Amino acid sequence: MRVYYQDSEICITPSAFRVGGQAYPLRDIEQAWRVRRRALGSRVKGAGSVLGVVVLIQVVLVLIGRWVLALTSGGMVLVGGVVLFVRWMIHLAAGAPALNALEDLRRYGSRLELWAVVAGADVLLFDTDDAVRHGQVCRALSRAIADRHAAQRAWRNRRRNT
Repeated sequence: MRVYYQDSEICITPSAFRVGGQAYPLRDIEQAWRVRRRALGSRVKGAGSVLGVVVLIQVVLVLIGRWVLALTSGGMVLVGGVVLFVRWMIHLAAGAPALNALEDLRRYGSRLELWAVVAGADVLLFDTDDAVRHGQVCRALSRAIADRHAAQRAWRNRRRNT
Protein backbone atom coordinates (compact mmCIF):
# COMPACT_ATOMS: atom_id res chain seq x y z
CA MET A 1 0.00 0.00 0.00
CA ARG A 2 1.27 3.44 -0.91
CA VAL A 3 1.99 5.84 1.96
CA TYR A 4 1.81 9.53 1.01
CA TYR A 5 3.04 10.80 4.38
CA GLN A 6 3.90 9.21 7.71
CA ASP A 7 5.39 10.36 10.98
CA SER A 8 4.82 9.46 14.63
CA GLU A 9 1.38 11.12 14.66
CA ILE A 10 0.04 11.13 11.09
CA CYS A 11 -0.33 8.57 8.31
CA ILE A 12 -1.87 9.33 4.92
CA THR A 13 -2.63 6.36 2.67
CA PRO A 14 -4.89 5.94 -0.38
CA SER A 15 -7.69 4.81 1.91
CA ALA A 16 -7.53 7.14 4.94
CA PHE A 17 -6.06 10.12 6.79
CA ARG A 18 -5.03 8.86 10.25
CA VAL A 19 -4.09 11.28 13.01
CA GLY A 20 -3.93 10.73 16.77
CA GLY A 21 -5.77 7.42 16.70
CA GLN A 22 -8.61 8.84 14.56
CA ALA A 23 -9.10 7.70 10.95
CA TYR A 24 -10.91 9.70 8.27
CA PRO A 25 -11.62 7.69 5.10
CA LEU A 26 -10.56 9.62 1.99
CA ARG A 27 -13.87 8.79 0.30
CA ASP A 28 -15.59 10.87 3.06
CA ILE A 29 -13.32 13.91 2.66
CA GLU A 30 -15.13 16.28 0.31
CA GLN A 31 -12.97 19.39 0.61
CA ALA A 32 -9.84 20.46 2.53
CA TRP A 33 -8.41 23.90 3.31
CA ARG A 34 -5.68 25.56 5.35
CA VAL A 35 -6.04 28.18 8.09
CA ARG A 36 -3.18 30.28 9.50
CA ARG A 37 -3.49 31.88 12.92
CA ARG A 38 -0.86 34.04 14.63
CA ALA A 39 0.80 32.29 17.56
CA LEU A 40 3.09 33.54 20.30
CA GLY A 41 4.76 30.34 21.43
CA SER A 42 8.02 30.11 23.34
CA ARG A 43 10.08 29.82 20.14
CA VAL A 44 8.48 32.94 18.69
CA LYS A 45 9.01 34.91 21.91
CA GLY A 46 12.62 33.76 22.07
CA ALA A 47 13.24 34.68 18.43
CA GLY A 48 11.69 38.11 18.97
CA SER A 49 13.89 38.65 22.03
CA VAL A 50 17.04 37.69 20.11
CA LEU A 51 16.14 40.07 17.28
CA GLY A 52 15.44 42.86 19.78
CA VAL A 53 18.80 42.37 21.49
CA VAL A 54 20.65 42.27 18.15
CA VAL A 55 19.00 45.51 17.02
CA LEU A 56 19.73 47.18 20.37
CA ILE A 57 23.40 46.13 20.21
CA GLN A 58 23.68 47.48 16.67
CA VAL A 59 22.18 50.85 17.66
CA VAL A 60 24.49 51.14 20.67
CA LEU A 61 27.52 50.27 18.53
CA VAL A 62 26.60 52.90 15.94
CA LEU A 63 26.25 55.53 18.66
CA ILE A 64 29.53 54.57 20.34
CA GLY A 65 31.31 54.50 16.98
CA ARG A 66 30.09 57.98 16.10
CA TRP A 67 31.00 59.30 19.55
CA VAL A 68 34.53 57.85 19.36
CA LEU A 69 35.06 59.08 15.81
CA ALA A 70 33.86 62.56 16.82
CA LEU A 71 36.40 62.63 19.67
CA THR A 72 39.29 61.34 17.62
CA SER A 73 41.58 63.76 15.96
CA GLY A 74 44.40 63.08 13.52
CA GLY A 75 46.49 61.21 16.12
CA MET A 76 43.57 59.02 17.23
CA VAL A 77 43.01 57.25 13.92
CA LEU A 78 44.23 53.98 15.43
CA VAL A 79 41.55 54.15 18.16
CA GLY A 80 38.87 54.82 15.55
CA GLY A 81 40.10 51.90 13.47
CA VAL A 82 40.00 49.56 16.47
CA VAL A 83 36.43 50.67 17.27
CA LEU A 84 35.35 50.07 13.69
CA PHE A 85 37.04 46.65 13.67
CA VAL A 86 35.31 45.64 16.93
CA ARG A 87 31.99 46.87 15.56
CA TRP A 88 32.51 44.86 12.37
CA MET A 89 33.32 41.70 14.39
CA ILE A 90 30.17 42.12 16.48
CA HIS A 91 28.13 42.55 13.29
CA LEU A 92 29.49 39.22 12.06
CA ALA A 93 28.88 37.49 15.40
CA ALA A 94 25.31 38.79 15.65
CA GLY A 95 24.42 37.83 12.09
CA ALA A 96 23.95 34.09 12.65
CA PRO A 97 21.68 34.41 15.73
CA ALA A 98 19.63 37.08 13.98
CA LEU A 99 19.16 34.90 10.88
CA ASN A 100 18.25 31.90 13.07
CA ALA A 101 15.73 34.05 14.92
CA LEU A 102 14.17 35.18 11.62
CA GLU A 103 13.95 31.57 10.48
CA ASP A 104 12.23 30.58 13.75
CA LEU A 105 9.75 33.43 13.31
CA ARG A 106 9.00 32.26 9.77
CA ARG A 107 8.76 28.58 10.65
CA TYR A 108 7.02 28.73 14.04
CA GLY A 109 5.35 32.15 14.02
CA SER A 110 1.89 30.88 13.16
CA ARG A 111 -0.49 28.17 14.23
CA LEU A 112 -1.29 26.25 11.06
CA GLU A 113 -4.48 24.22 10.77
CA LEU A 114 -5.76 21.75 8.19
CA TRP A 115 -9.55 21.57 8.01
CA ALA A 116 -11.79 19.34 5.89
CA VAL A 117 -15.43 18.62 5.22
CA VAL A 118 -15.78 15.01 6.34
CA ALA A 119 -19.18 13.41 5.75
CA GLY A 120 -20.77 16.87 5.62
CA ALA A 121 -19.19 18.31 8.79
CA ASP A 122 -16.23 20.68 9.20
CA VAL A 123 -13.45 18.83 11.01
CA LEU A 124 -10.03 20.03 12.20
CA LEU A 125 -7.77 17.28 10.90
CA PHE A 126 -4.40 18.59 12.05
CA ASP A 127 -2.74 21.64 13.59
CA THR A 128 0.88 22.53 14.21
CA ASP A 129 3.30 25.44 14.46
CA ASP A 130 5.82 23.80 12.10
CA ALA A 131 5.32 25.27 8.62
CA VAL A 132 7.49 22.65 6.89
CA ARG A 133 5.59 19.71 8.39
CA HIS A 134 2.25 21.39 7.72
CA GLY A 135 3.15 21.88 4.08
CA GLN A 136 4.23 18.25 3.72
CA VAL A 137 0.96 16.98 5.25
CA CYS A 138 -1.19 19.29 3.09
CA ARG A 139 0.61 18.28 -0.11
CA ALA A 140 0.35 14.58 0.79
CA LEU A 141 -3.40 14.86 1.45
CA SER A 142 -3.88 16.76 -1.83
CA ARG A 143 -1.99 14.07 -3.76
CA ALA A 144 -3.96 11.29 -2.06
CA ILE A 145 -7.32 12.93 -2.85
CA ALA A 146 -6.28 13.67 -6.45
CA ASP A 147 -5.08 10.08 -6.96
CA ARG A 148 -8.33 8.76 -5.48
CA HIS A 149 -10.40 10.92 -7.85
CA ALA A 150 -8.28 9.85 -10.83
CA ALA A 151 -8.72 6.18 -9.89
CA GLN A 152 -12.50 6.67 -9.60
CA ARG A 153 -12.65 8.35 -13.01
CA ALA A 154 -10.59 5.56 -14.56
CA TRP A 155 -12.86 2.92 -13.00
CA ARG A 156 -15.99 4.69 -14.31
CA ASN A 157 -14.47 4.98 -17.80
CA ARG A 158 -13.57 1.26 -17.85
CA ARG A 159 -17.07 0.37 -16.73
CA ARG A 160 -18.63 2.47 -19.50
CA ASN A 161 -16.37 0.94 -22.13
CA THR A 162 -17.23 -2.65 -21.25
